[in-house]
Amino acid sequence: MTRWAVALLPSAIVALVLGACWPGYLSFDAAFQWYQARTGEYGTVSPPQWPALWRLMLTLGLPATTGPLLLIGALHAFGASRLATFAWRAGRPLSAWLLATMVPACPLLLLLLPHVWTDLVLCGALLSACALLQAQPRQPLQHLALFALLWLAVAVRHNGIFAVLPLVLLWLWPAEGAPIWPRLLRSGAVLAVLLLLNNLSTSLLATRHADTWAVTPLFDLQAVSVATERQLLPANLVGEGMDIVQLRDAFNPYSATTLFSGTRSGVLNPTVAELDSAQRKALTRAWIGLLWEPAWWSHRWRLFRGLLGPHTAPQLEPLADSPALTTYDSNPPLTRAFPEGHERYRRFVESMRGWLYAPGLYLLAGLLAALLSLRRSTSRKTGDIRHIRWVLLGSAWLYTLPYLVLAPSAETRYLLWPVLASWLLLWLTVGGWLDDLSSRRERRAPFPAA
Repeated sequence: MTRWAVALLPSAIVALVLGACWPGYLSFDAAFQWYQARTGEYGTVSPPQWPALWRLMLTLGLPATTGPLLLIGALHAFGASRLATFAWRAGRPLSAWLLATMVPACPLLLLLLPHVWTDLVLCGALLSACALLQAQPRQPLQHLALFALLWLAVAVRHNGIFAVLPLVLLWLWPAEGAPIWPRLLRSGAVLAVLLLLNNLSTSLLATRHADTWAVTPLFDLQAVSVATERQLLPANLVGEGMDIVQLRDAFNPYSATTLFSGTRSGVLNPTVAELDSAQRKALTRAWIGLLWEPAWWSHRWRLFRGLLGPHTAPQLEPLADSPALTTYDSNPPLTRAFPEGHERYRRFVESMRGWLYAPGLYLLAGLLAALLSLRRSTSRKTGDIRHIRWVLLGSAWLYTLPYLVLAPSAETRYLLWPVLASWLLLWLTVGGWLDDLSSRRERRAPFPAA
């Protein structure tokens, strides 16, 4: 019975959160993806694989946001449950209870779980993949499920490959004493296949193309222009009469959004239409030129600090979450299924507003946990979790660090997976210490008198 309680507790926590917020939260991005799913017309502003999968769920009779929320909830519940069950079977009951309780109760996950965002899909897919990686030996179906989960993570986020790399290495890593190079080559081949499938499916699905990558260069050029009092945006990407005053008035140091809507002259929005060859060359040349500008480094560091911080400043608070039901074009309107439950949920998550929602705090905690457990060993009998710890650490930081130069805004959701991976790493370490301490006490306990 206790084992079943450990297995079902994550599902109960996830169901409670999603039920209170049903039908979830729809930001503008999510509402646009729902529109694509309904119409079957996919663009590349975000990966088209997600609205295509959403359309399949609509076809199967799961209306509106039902399919995405069920998928997001199932991935997170399965991952946490599987990890807790693995610890229970390995004879580590305290670890099992901690994982079953604390993983789905991660404060930032509780805040973001109801959002229909691809960041949640990636996070759930990677959590489930980490859980499946604990199985030894793995059955053919488990290998197939692992590949599907890793492909899903790569497919729904442009930068998902950074987070997937350490998981692929662990998946195909050789046993002790086996040659390493063949497995490294195999890992490289799997990564290549994942990218190939992703690019192929994008080409087959997309009917409208955009240059989403260009948002960050344009934002950086705006920031440096404002800092240096020089208009640095290429002339073929801005309207006539663009000047520093307009760029300054439209400048938000933590988000690129207002650049495309806050000037009189106008700036070409690369998420709406593709750039031509001349525009790409001009933008690339101007962006590379920023490397020698101290103002660019200051801008990127300020944005990265905002991304890692608690999001309590007025300009950062709206970037923490998006508790709305945005309408877009012909999408049918949605209403709260349980208004009172949603109000209680909002009071609960708002009560934690502050450093509990600071991604940097979790990243540092995970790093500290990994370093403190560096010399700690676990026997095969109790389940070796050393490898998954380093995979979690590597995945979290490989996914985080590129945002230092690539993030177009300081939205908390970008770092949800690094936060959850670090949080999981922390409780794996704490649970391991508690179980070891409990085992030592049991060994020292005197025998009962005859």
